[in-house]
Amino acid sequence: MDKILKKNSLWNKIFCKSKLREQSKAYHSAKILHAYYSTAVSRINNAKDLNELLECHKDVWRYGYKNTNLSPNPYGMFRTSSVEKMTIDQVYLGNIWGLWTNNIRFWNIHKDDTMAGNGFGIDPNKKVYDLIMDQYKYHLLSNINVINSNALTYVIAYEKLNGVEKFPIN
Repeated sequence: MDKILKKNSLWNKIFCKSKLREQSKAYHSAKILHAYYSTAVSRINNAKDLNELLECHKDVWRYGYKNTNLSPNPYGMFRTSSVEKMTIDQVYLGNIWGLWTNNIRFWNIHKDDTMAGNGFGIDPNKKVYDLIMDQYKYHLLSNINVINSNALTYVIAYEKLNGVEKFPIN
């Protein structure tokens, strides 16, 4: 999307109708994204297991929280062709604190493993599963935070330019 917004003026309504329509659509999409933001953050923070986080990921994706870091990548975290159809066998987590990269199915099987003898100064009683949960939560949250921030910036710029009633910021 073009970074320069066009004012919803008579001139632009006549000569830049498609650009104004595109901006209006982006504005409404950004408002919807922001409206869902607190729900998404709450769901991610309250997820009890990796399967639930996977469902949160699919939901935020369907809602429009999309970027390269949350997208399919044959060599990345999400080795699928479609986020909507992603399974526990296609989400790869790990490569932190000396843990190998494995899929959610593997981490579900090793739920009770601890960090005993880890050499990183992590409490030896800390569950590996909790570290992997934190990794996935952080990845989702950091990306939706950026997407929400960009959406909110767009909404504010659009409203300022067009004199739209102020958008409530939560």
